[in-house]
Amino acid sequence: MTDDDVRPNRLQDVAWLREYLAAGARAGEPILLSLGETWASTPEPLAAALRQVPDGSHGYQISMYGLPQLRKVLKEYVADTQRLPRTAAWELAVSWTGTRSAMRDFATTLERGTVLAVAPAWDYSGVFEPLGFRSAYVPFDPAERSGPSPEAARAAAAAVPGDLAMVVLNAQHNPTGANWSPALVETLIEIALERGAAILVDDAYFGVCETDPRPTSVLEILLTRLAGEHSPVPWLGVRSLGKQFHCNGWALGAVIAEPGRLDDLVNDIRPQHTFNYGIHLQWAMARWLADRPAVEQYLVRERAGTAEKRAAVLGWLPAGIRERVIAGPAAPYVLYPVLEGTDVTAYLRRAVLECGVVLSDAWPLARVGPTASTGYVRMYLGPALDELTTARDRLAAAGLWPEESRGE
Repeated sequence: MTDDDVRPNRLQDVAWLREYLAAGARAGEPILLSLGETWASTPEPLAAALRQVPDGSHGYQISMYGLPQLRKVLKEYVADTQRLPRTAAWELAVSWTGTRSAMRDFATTLERGTVLAVAPAWDYSGVFEPLGFRSAYVPFDPAERSGPSPEAARAAAAAVPGDLAMVVLNAQHNPTGANWSPALVETLIEIALERGAAILVDDAYFGVCETDPRPTSVLEILLTRLAGEHSPVPWLGVRSLGKQFHCNGWALGAVIAEPGRLDDLVNDIRPQHTFNYGIHLQWAMARWLADRPAVEQYLVRERAGTAEKRAAVLGWLPAGIRERVIAGPAAPYVLYPVLEGTDVTAYLRRAVLECGVVLSDAWPLARVGPTASTGYVRMYLGPALDELTTARDRLAAAGLWPEESRGE
């Protein structure tokens, strides 16, 4: 993964990881808990379907909407799980390049201005700022399980200088795991409509974690608000299948929009840099999604496993620290505070170099401006419990695992 004679990328944690490996990996094999991705637990029937793909299914395809078999079954799946009406108000295409590039393609069609998201946030700034957008954030207490208040959202929007270009709604919030309240979603939608801003619905983690409380569906609320009328502002929804089914590298998901705007996106904007490919992956996913009982049984097991690991990590923390921990329920992460007086970057560096444990800041990447300091690190719950236990033990041996005796 990192054993090459060129620098793999410019991320600081990768540089630390290479340094750790070059020094002999004294603590043991690296444990990667920074990215929200694991390389196990892919549904066996999904992987097996790859061996059944018809001959001639390994090139480009005609439809920029994706393989028809997958598009149709995925549209039904999204409608059912996100509670969307069976109307002509929306259409769906298969995304074959991941949600990041779909977001970027959508943004290229917009007038430049400020993008409003909720802090701490996924790397929206890394997508949109190179295109000429500015970033602004709604602040909130990350431990609040329903997201910031509608009043906080209003205040943040009012403080945006100049044109508000886009409002990002990520109701199963990465990284905090907050399941946003419908009231917050309704407020952010109203802000976008009032200011003439585009709406980006990031549903990367929809359906990944527990279903109690019921996951807030931004698209359901948006389509109800529009009441079948043509939207006065552009909107796009993106949903990942890789997060749910542990096949993130397949880059499959859904892009959802009004029919005319979606057609422009897939047949005008996206072909400027890529045609629709990966038919073998799409064919396998179509076979898997068509077996809805098996899909649901798999997700029930995965959600229960995530809940078990979340509870275990919380149980390892002393009560005084546990009160400050951020642990979902709507995303597979635990955020815990670093030791008092410790710089987050210094903590992350020590975790890699001394323990071989790769964690991340609450902000996944660095392009975040002055709002980045949270004092929290993020641990991904995807790996097996014994691997998380080993990570905890290594951190504790190095004096990096939070302890009550350290003044917490």
